[in-house]
Amino acid sequence: MKSALILSAVALLAGTAAASAQDWRYDLTLYGWVPGLSATTDTPYGSVSSDNSPSDTLNALDMAFMGHVAAQNGKLGLVGDLMYADLSASKATPFGKLFSEATFETKLTAVSGYALYRLADDPKIQFDAGVGFRYFDMKFDTTLTGNIASTWERSTSSSWIDPLIAARLAIPLNDKWLVNGFADWGGTGDSETWQIYAGVTYKINDNWSTQAGWRYMNVNKDVGDTNANADLDMSGPVFGMTYSF
Repeated sequence: MKSALILSAVALLAGTAAASAQDWRYDLTLYGWVPGLSATTDTPYGSVSSDNSPSDTLNALDMAFMGHVAAQNGKLGLVGDLMYADLSASKATPFGKLFSEATFETKLTAVSGYALYRLADDPKIQFDAGVGFRYFDMKFDTTLTGNIASTWERSTSSSWIDPLIAARLAIPLNDKWLVNGFADWGGTGDSETWQIYAGVTYKINDNWSTQAGWRYMNVNKDVGDTNANADLDMSGPVFGMTYSF
């Protein structure tokens, strides 16, 4: 049911104002993001953290899907982004010889939607700003593997929506190359999220282009019945292919 709602929301965003489709330009992107994962969570023994590099994450990645859709009509822009990732990270714990290691397993779905207004539009720079939301569905499992103490496990899950403010920047270098960036920030009383992307786009022809860049996303949320804090940092290279029409 949740997956159907997510896909419906992305499709609705992509199809807005379809009646005047001749005035809109659409970009459909499939991309790959392999982030390093830094995770911190509360346990009865204190906070524990773990860091995995992008290569570590790739080895531990069970499944991922990522897509991006954008539409532009004059100064109005609509953007939708869908990310699903199953990630894991582990390291030695700070609790002496009680536990041999801490393992974090995260299943994260993030659906973002934005409405942007173009504040600057000339051949040298395009700058948009606006508002949006990010829907999260997260399952976060923590395991402290026992050594002297018994193995401790906790599984928590949560779904929530954070309102966002966002900005987008594009700087054409010539008729083929473009430098671009995107940033957002938002949250509620018990959650906060922000992200930033910077990269370059190469235009192959009028319909096809490729992208490469770096993306960072932070998710901080009190989850579960105990309101244990989960803090995730994900950063790594992004590669994408876009079809425009």
